[in-house]
Amino acid sequence: MSSGPVARPPKKAVLELNAIFENATVGILFTHNRRLIQANRLCAEMFGYTLEEFIDQSALILYADQEAYSALGREAGPVLAAGRAFRTETRLKRKDGSRFWCRVSAKAVDPEHPRDGTLWIIEDIAEDRLMIDALENSMRELSAILDTASVGIGVVRNRVFVRCNRRFEELFDLPAGSLAGQSSRRLFNSQEEFERIGEQVYAEFAAGAVHRREQMFVRRDGKQTWLRVSGSAFDAASPHAGSVWVTEDFTATREAEGLARQAFDEQQLIFDNAAVGIMFVRDRRVQRCNRRLAEIFGYRPEELVGCSTRVFYLNEADYLHQYNLVLPVVMAGETFVGESRARHKDGHAFWVRVTGRRAAGETDSVDLTWIFEDVTERHQAEEALLRARDELEQRVVERTAELANANSLLQEEVFERMQAEQRIWHVAHHDSLTGLPNRTLLHDRMQQALMQAQRGRHRVAVMFLDLDRFKSINDTLGHAVGDELLKQVAVRLGSVVRAVDTVSRLGGDEFVIVLHEMATPDDVVQVAEKILHALSAVVSVDGHQLRATSSIGISIFPDDGDEVFALMKSADTAMYHAKAAGRNNFQFFARKMNEQAAHFFTLENRLREAIGTRQLLLHYQPLIDWPRRAVCGMEALVRWDDAEQGLIEPAEFIAVAEETGLIVPLGEWVLAEALRQNRIWQQQGRPHVPVSVNLSPRQFRQKDLVDNLRRILADTGQPARLLELEITETTLMHDIEETQARLQEIAAMGVRLVIDDFGTGYSSLSYLKRFPVHKLKIDQSFVHDLNVDPEDAAIVTAIIGLARSLDLETLAEGVETREQRDALLRLGCEKYQGFLFSRPLPPAEADRIFRPALRPGSRA
Repeated sequence: MSSGPVARPPKKAVLELNAIFENATVGILFTHNRRLIQANRLCAEMFGYTLEEFIDQSALILYADQEAYSALGREAGPVLAAGRAFRTETRLKRKDGSRFWCRVSAKAVDPEHPRDGTLWIIEDIAEDRLMIDALENSMRELSAILDTASVGIGVVRNRVFVRCNRRFEELFDLPAGSLAGQSSRRLFNSQEEFERIGEQVYAEFAAGAVHRREQMFVRRDGKQTWLRVSGSAFDAASPHAGSVWVTEDFTATREAEGLARQAFDEQQLIFDNAAVGIMFVRDRRVQRCNRRLAEIFGYRPEELVGCSTRVFYLNEADYLHQYNLVLPVVMAGETFVGESRARHKDGHAFWVRVTGRRAAGETDSVDLTWIFEDVTERHQAEEALLRARDELEQRVVERTAELANANSLLQEEVFERMQAEQRIWHVAHHDSLTGLPNRTLLHDRMQQALMQAQRGRHRVAVMFLDLDRFKSINDTLGHAVGDELLKQVAVRLGSVVRAVDTVSRLGGDEFVIVLHEMATPDDVVQVAEKILHALSAVVSVDGHQLRATSSIGISIFPDDGDEVFALMKSADTAMYHAKAAGRNNFQFFARKMNEQAAHFFTLENRLREAIGTRQLLLHYQPLIDWPRRAVCGMEALVRWDDAEQGLIEPAEFIAVAEETGLIVPLGEWVLAEALRQNRIWQQQGRPHVPVSVNLSPRQFRQKDLVDNLRRILADTGQPARLLELEITETTLMHDIEETQARLQEIAAMGVRLVIDDFGTGYSSLSYLKRFPVHKLKIDQSFVHDLNVDPEDAAIVTAIIGLARSLDLETLAEGVETREQRDALLRLGCEKYQGFLFSRPLPPAEADRIFRPALRPGSRA
């Protein structure tokens, strides 16, 4: 028989309750009729009172004022009257008048009779409130930063957006708030891209790295936009748990870079094919010159770069005299124009007309741009004229003495002299082939036309005309046919202009037309169209039916220049833009053409400085032997770490280096640095694999190439078998006999030779089998659409079969997807290079270079 619960003695229960009451960690208060009836000591101390002071006070002492007391009563009264517990957070008042935050809980002692008194539990939460206020302020500040940031910022957890600022949504043309809770898949162009980039990103996060990339996205409105994207995980140990992303639109910058590259190409075409010699000099040393200047002096352009300008003068006295004439003029910001005798490479003297001006810049050096014209023929004609005049005068004197009384004979001699002078003047001022005014007479007539235009306030147009593909006619049909064509072109040009206008021939296939008193550019357009029409008709020469189309550049006085040289230069520049636009058209000069030239020289100077101050660095991309799942080599790729623009890709500066000759010191540095780095990796215990270096056309044609290779291999302590030189097809097809001899010499050293971008050039198979090459690299343009373009697949199949028949290795460039790799594997190509395995990486990331993603189903 069980016993019931033992009743606790009432006295003991009271003692226990009293102990709880006094030792509670919260304030306990009993009120009745708005007075403080009972409280524990902690409650009194909480308000700054002793317990004796606190008891029996009006409850009003706990509130800031009557209104605060009444407000709480209005809120708590209905709840307590209903027998429910009342809870709130409010500010109460201490004895010293200060206020503090409390968490308050209250309930009627007897829910059936709520007016019998109320029990209050009071907790001081002032410190908690301070922390909450600080947190709220931080959240408001963070929200303000996100809302005003010029870049997109987003937080992602498990590839789902937790939140992002408005700018992030604007970059993708999305409505406000539409990304929160959405998968980041929404922003990618395809599921494959989403998965591939995801694997790369979270692999980098797990390694503790920050992910960065540049990518083209398609916005909701269909517009393509280029974004710089960077992301960082909150915790590398758990990268999917959360990451922050920053996006920046650089579409405009990318487009501007593309325009700059196009402008550079156009300006380079102008520089290379200008009808006058152009030279850039710094502190009396040649920094750069075009082919025409080198031809005038009998040199190759590369021979002059770095030379003192003393080589152009016959002696030291002429050199110093010219310097003293030029320096005061150019230092005053003016243009120097003069004619002087110059020294040809073979030692003979000739006459040149020089125009020089100081280049704008902030350097202490004296930078000058020079224009040279060979005026030897004019000087010879003038000297012949002077000799003839002297001879005639002597004859007149002699005949006058002999026939002093024969006035009629004297008059005959004078008339003969006048005719002879006219003939000599005509020879000196006209082209011997076409009879048109030559450069000297053109210059005089232009001077007269400009003076008349200034007085009459009207325009003068200068047309610079060049026959399209005239050189091929000379080379294939002979100079006799070419000369006859030039005569007929001269006749046709004269037939479409007025008698007051001037048609002249500068030489070769270049003509200049000066149009007087042009009212509007439309008048010039009509003349240009007449010229194109007149020249479009077939010309019959010795049974050959020829078409003499032309490219015409036009400059207008005074809009494009106020003196002869400036107008000629502007028209010449516009003419090369007409050639670049497809030939058989005309182009007016525009200011941006000169701006493009200035951009080219600026980039050249900055690159020259970069080479000297070691702003260049190398990245390395592994070459993969797929059946072995191993790295079988790596390619060294140069980058420019510019202080202003950051990391610059080689596509922007290699062409400048190649054209200016800077590619030679740059290429030697790349070769030495790549071999030096490979030796360091070997010393660290890395695999011994060859390093591939691209050899530019100009480097390959350097006479000391083989000696430099031997020296660099010796300096770096690397065996020749660990060096691969990549050479393009186009380079190999230049001067076949010399190319074969040089390749044989390099191969004999043990260096491996690779034909780069194979399939894009025009190499002959008969020459290919004679070259001692070891490998063909299939160009990435064929790999990109390998799975969708049957023609690309056929080309790749043919290259692999050709290589196999010649016992050559093949390696495919630009492999970015598993599908491309699998297709190449089926065709018989087992070595690859591309983003599927690794991007080009700096040497510091050697682990990723030597151990890229090589699992059968992996993606880089």
